[in-house]
Amino acid sequence: MTFTLTICGLVLLSGSPALAQRAIDLTGTPAATISQPFTTVTGVRELPGNVAIVTDQFERRVFLVDFGSGTARQIGRQGDGPGEYRFPMAPLPAPANATWIFDATLRRIHVLSPDGMFTTTVAPPVGRVRVPGGILAMRGTDRTGRLYFEGDSHDSETGQFLDSITILRWNPQDDRITVLGRVWSGGRVSVDRPPIGRMSIARGATPFPHVDAWTVLPDGRVAIVEHETFRIVFLEEGGIVLRGPSIRYTPIPVTASDRAVFRERIAPARMVAAGGGQSVRAAQPLDAEFPRTMPPFIASTVASSPEGEIWIGRSHALTDRTWRYEVFDARGQLIATATLPANSVIVGFGDGVVYVGRTDPADDLVYLERYRR
Repeated sequence: MTFTLTICGLVLLSGSPALAQRAIDLTGTPAATISQPFTTVTGVRELPGNVAIVTDQFERRVFLVDFGSGTARQIGRQGDGPGEYRFPMAPLPAPANATWIFDATLRRIHVLSPDGMFTTTVAPPVGRVRVPGGILAMRGTDRTGRLYFEGDSHDSETGQFLDSITILRWNPQDDRITVLGRVWSGGRVSVDRPPIGRMSIARGATPFPHVDAWTVLPDGRVAIVEHETFRIVFLEEGGIVLRGPSIRYTPIPVTASDRAVFRERIAPARMVAAGGGQSVRAAQPLDAEFPRTMPPFIASTVASSPEGEIWIGRSHALTDRTWRYEVFDARGQLIATATLPANSVIVGFGDGVVYVGRTDPADDLVYLERYRR
């Protein structure tokens, strides 16, 4: 099911002849690396001077990395005071080349200077948003300094879980809050996990979830990638909805090998980060919890570049040695394909570069790499 947007207006994008697509190879030697590993890399924010801000959501730490020396050092620390955080999320661009980091636990936005230093905080409109579930996370910004938030699928007033999440935009300059639409998130599903028994989990946390995803473009438009129709839907100013062309997709069956590899990656001995800064042991899903086919894309990979391109990680067999991202333009047309090793994922963009997190199977840690694109 694809959720129907709550915005009026529809403009269909007509098809156009296929353009020459560029090929981006992310399988070779990177242009620069950071020798210090991370447990996870939640996001990367490029700064002037060959440095970048990196958040490790599992460790709940923020780093300033130097690609000249290949080193990383922590900035700020755990706590509740100035320059302190509890659960920092991905760093995002702010006006005047500053950086914003949303703290999911303290419910505040940290402001970092262009040289990567914590300066002050901004209070997001968390308690003033009248939507079911309220605000859960900050997911993007645009070049005018507006912030984009994702709502929670849990309605605290009714105690019920919704099958969609709200997209909101907040302009701190005039304190205006705008509800842009809703995105299908799959709600909750009931699963049987012996010896725990019957439990309810978010569909997005199930193996290979078939859900929609969204990202913010620099010009303020929101791009929603629909899993059912597999196309990109653009939310424009004034409530206009533009639908891109259908994207080619051949369903990939989920095999016994895929299930085995998936279970190995979330073995009970490993820990995973949960909301609110907690760490919990990952349970082993049963065969019945796996879908029959892979979704057309991996929802957690959908991202936008500084140029306004939409990057979508395509599903693949977990035994594949490489996999690909497909890159789309502002009309939803395919313009490029990026190939990278199966143990790598794109974690950020910069000026003509892409940042990749490579998991080393020898130690299960993530190493940050930078490639030209």
